[in-house]
Amino acid sequence: MVQLTPTDFAVASAAIALGACALYSRRNRHALPPGGLVSITVLGQPFIIINDPAIAAEILDKRGNDYADRPTSEMAVLSGWDRVLSSLRYGPRLREYRKLVSQVIGSKNSMAKFHSAEEWQGNMLLKRILSNPSAFRDVGTFCIELRIVMLRPLKAARTTASATILHITYGYKISEEGEDSFVSLVDGAMSQFTEIMRPGAFLVEALPLLKYVPSWFPGAHFKRLAKKYDTACDMMAQTPLDYVQRQMHSGQASNSFVADLLIQPDLSLQEREDIKWSAASLYGAGSDTTVSVVTAYFLAAAKFPHIQAKAQEEMDRVVGLAAPHRAMKDDVYEGYFIPKDSVVIPNVWKFLHDPATYRDPLTFNPERFLGPDPERHPAEVGLFGYGRRICPGIRLADVSVWINIAKLVAGLTITKAKDEHGVPIEPEVGTTDGIICRPAPFTCNVEARSASVLGMVDEALASDPA
Repeated sequence: MVQLTPTDFAVASAAIALGACALYSRRNRHALPPGGLVSITVLGQPFIIINDPAIAAEILDKRGNDYADRPTSEMAVLSGWDRVLSSLRYGPRLREYRKLVSQVIGSKNSMAKFHSAEEWQGNMLLKRILSNPSAFRDVGTFCIELRIVMLRPLKAARTTASATILHITYGYKISEEGEDSFVSLVDGAMSQFTEIMRPGAFLVEALPLLKYVPSWFPGAHFKRLAKKYDTACDMMAQTPLDYVQRQMHSGQASNSFVADLLIQPDLSLQEREDIKWSAASLYGAGSDTTVSVVTAYFLAAAKFPHIQAKAQEEMDRVVGLAAPHRAMKDDVYEGYFIPKDSVVIPNVWKFLHDPATYRDPLTFNPERFLGPDPERHPAEVGLFGYGRRICPGIRLADVSVWINIAKLVAGLTITKAKDEHGVPIEPEVGTTDGIICRPAPFTCNVEARSASVLGMVDEALASDPA
């Protein structure tokens, strides 16, 4: 197992403290020395970073029973967020959640009944973007800092992701007029979750004994914050569940994750709790990640117009238009000792940028996955996780992202924004830090590919059954 130099240790420790996005970022991606396994201890906590996909598959897949746990977040426990799937420690409740998710959306056949809702929201994504073209002038125009966030496309992507997950999970259709109460409720709670999971944000994570300090004690603001967030977390899970139960009682419930599970007879209180929290987990897992991927498409399309043009040409021909694990016991891998309770992090960025696997890996070239001799698909290299913690919503994520990006390719042309002198602004490629990596703020110009696009979208929405 590789030992770090003092410089390596300092950089890697800082990256780990900031989270996985920082570990994979451009400024830190070369901080760790080469080697299949790298061990580092930060504040007494051992971290094992896996830099080889074969080792990750051996440890996290084949020995998955021993690495199915998650590190404990004290703030997640204090604020009630330890009840969602991504934060659950390994045990019967986690297995029940995953069984419920697999039962309703775990296969192509089970997902088929939601395809119309996915298609509907894909069309709505275009409509939300194109219905207010004046907003795009704010996206593509010059400002002093040249760091304009893509307000309209980003908001449309976020609204679409929220609407899709709420419809599939609860059978709920959001309001298109103003702010939707359910979206505001759930997004507010998710923002709080992102805050409490931000590495280094709360001292109680490093000093767990602080959780026993009374909330009135000076410096115990985190306890008062956790109580507030616990209430919001409960409302996020309970309010949409109550909506489904009212719809079922009145005979108006549509197909949804929750309705399909609640219809079972003689459910116990614990079974109902499991349904409630597994449903709440779907929103948290699916909304932000979908937005991140769709936003990345806008960045890629603006920065690599020749790739966008090829995708549009192909579309026209066809239609005319990494979470950490926790070691649950001591283990030995090829002579390397992995102590119990080590946080095990597969370095997926490195897997996907390995020159031994991908030719010229730092070049954006999606065509590498096409043709008679394609390079290895990212889904085979940890894209959706490993072992017993692999993403249970793979089918939902795959369909959502595919439909949204296919609609964007077919309906929009995305180009570089221009400054006040008409000079194209080169989008900066970077990521934000946090539990979900997103493209850093950038500018672009977005327009319909033809004047008829919005009319075709309206026609499709009028005929869609969702």
